[in-house]
Amino acid sequence: MRTVWAVVLGVAALGVLSVGQGCAPCVTTAEPPCYTAFWQGEDVCFELVVPFGLFCCCCTGPQIQVTGWRVATLDGNVVYQEVFPAPVAPGKWVWKQVDANGNPVEPGFYKIIISTTTGEYENTVKIVARPDCCQPCCFFPFFFFGCWGPSSKSCAISWCTPYVKLYRCPACAAPCVASCGITIYLGLSEP
Repeated sequence: MRTVWAVVLGVAALGVLSVGQGCAPCVTTAEPPCYTAFWQGEDVCFELVVPFGLFCCCCTGPQIQVTGWRVATLDGNVVYQEVFPAPVAPGKWVWKQVDANGNPVEPGFYKIIISTTTGEYENTVKIVARPDCCQPCCFFPFFFFGCWGPSSKSCAISWCTPYVKLYRCPACAAPCVASCGITIYLGLSEP
């Protein structure tokens, strides 16, 4: 028991000394409970899904129209926004991971918020810095070398409530070439 108290007092003394030396406590960003992760620079496709519901349990109510969408940081700062001149039917949109000035955003968490005539719906995006050797490519073998997407935490969806669906945009229309690979030399090389 004396050992436990000695450890507790030692840790407390170190804490007091670190505060006395001007050390600030570490601040960590709270991670949302669910999000979809994308590589930095990868287009983020999204849409407002308005479910019909099982056995039409939620078929009543007004027709939802979209008035615009925006991207904000977790603390509410809007980094990008599109407002439609007239409400439109739910559709598909793309965020190019840029701010209002067209500059790429930093890695981190962002909310995509779709404004409608019946309220706002949102989902969270995590932007992850891409490793140097992992360039966007749809060529199948590169998936074995760690170039698949970053980890996401799935969000629950509702059978009756509209929700924002996030997904990777179609990546390739033509074959692409990775900027790195494995080179195998067979035989002797010239000096």
